[in-house]
Amino acid sequence: MIKLFCHIGLWEEIKDAVYFDFKIQEWLTFADIETIKPSASANHLIVDKGYITLPVDWQNAMPPYLLPEKILFSEKALLALVMIRLGEFEKSLQLISFSPTLKSEFQIIIGLMEGGEIDPRLISVESYEEFDDYRLMHNHAVVRHYGHVKDASKVDYYYQEATMSAPTEEYAAFSAFHYFNYLFDEGRFAEAEGQLRRTHTAEISQEGKMKIQATLAHLSTQLLSPPYDEKGLTVLKDKLWQCVTYYDIHGFKVEEAQCLLDAGMIASFSESFSEALGYYTRAIKLFQEEGMEEFAHQALLQKARLLTTWSQKGNPQFFKPAMEAYQQASRFFTKEYFPLAYAEIQESLGIIYSEIPDEAKKKSVWAAVSASCFAEALTIFTKEEFPYDYARVCTHYGNALMKYPQAVRSDNFVKALSYFQEALAVRDAENFPIERSITLLNYLEASWYADNSSDENNPGRLHEMQMRIDELMDIHAGEEFMREAQQHQEKLNQLKNIIAEEGES
Repeated sequence: MIKLFCHIGLWEEIKDAVYFDFKIQEWLTFADIETIKPSASANHLIVDKGYITLPVDWQNAMPPYLLPEKILFSEKALLALVMIRLGEFEKSLQLISFSPTLKSEFQIIIGLMEGGEIDPRLISVESYEEFDDYRLMHNHAVVRHYGHVKDASKVDYYYQEATMSAPTEEYAAFSAFHYFNYLFDEGRFAEAEGQLRRTHTAEISQEGKMKIQATLAHLSTQLLSPPYDEKGLTVLKDKLWQCVTYYDIHGFKVEEAQCLLDAGMIASFSESFSEALGYYTRAIKLFQEEGMEEFAHQALLQKARLLTTWSQKGNPQFFKPAMEAYQQASRFFTKEYFPLAYAEIQESLGIIYSEIPDEAKKKSVWAAVSASCFAEALTIFTKEEFPYDYARVCTHYGNALMKYPQAVRSDNFVKALSYFQEALAVRDAENFPIERSITLLNYLEASWYADNSSDENNPGRLHEMQMRIDELMDIHAGEEFMREAQQHQEKLNQLKNIIAEEGES
């Protein structure tokens, strides 16, 4: 709901005004500017001393395009600002048509909201006073960043100029935040982090401080990799919890949910699975309350991943709820509209079906369903288009094959070896040393059980195993890999000695 902050006298004057057969008060709620402080949100409008002013929008309720610092108050101008926030674009343009300059700026905002291509040459300001000089730089950066323009050059230049020319720390931080988003999208993570950490926050709103804190925490969470520093995880989670508490108190449900997802990820890294589950469940509910179905289902996928990991850590009772979560997500992330998410779900279900405990007579059924899921995932994650994902699915499928009940007409272990070979063709040692080492160990494990009926000693396979062990040693991806390689070497040496002794007798 859009909230208007003004004096009670003005509200009494305008609340019964009728536009499009509706009274203003049917679109707006009133807040007395003398007793309630507006939040830094696009859904709060301020009318004071004859002008409409717009708070900085830290909740991303609107595109970050900046309108004039002060707009001369009129009922039509006020309602136009309300209509554009409600998505009533034609009504908004009709109301603001008395000002061609503002109408042109509204059209740019509508273009950003609709995802259309915008010509930066349309951007202009009526004066070159301090605020207009700043917003000209900021808006040029925003349109080139978010506006699908043909020539998106100079984004860095305009964002940098905006942050330097901003009239207040609040606006400087606002431009810096969106510059961060641009750098993050470009994969320039170190620059992005530096941009926000250099931002002065002493005199900005609490909404801005929390947004920057939550954003930096999100970036840190995304860049985490094992081995995890437990002390660092605790500090990060505490920062997120401050944001969660603030957003909960002030009713910013989307921001709270996003922080809960990061907190859930950190809790899962600490193997605090029950805690993480609570965060994910709460995030899903908040997204659903806001009608953000795709976000809710993305959170559901994170919950499903957590339940799968929890199951594999010695708690098999969570395989079934993980399976149900993935199945529920697949009804939204369909193959037609979300092929990559669909493929990930099929891959994950293939793993679960191969590991879920059940009575022996049902294991063959689970195995068939599992194989079907992997095959479906590979129709999307092809070797040509998605080689890294293709190799991962092949590795998981190979591991699953070793868990299936033994087939009557084929050898699951030999089939697993073929999928490990496919993965190794992609996971080269130079670019993927750890992934290749994992697959080499999988390959060696399957080799011990593969059918050698055509040649009990199978010198070709023994030679292949020796090559794989030697390669593991050469890659040297970590001490754990070296220990396992050595164990395979000792086992292979023993087998070679037995074969040699049998050959002499």
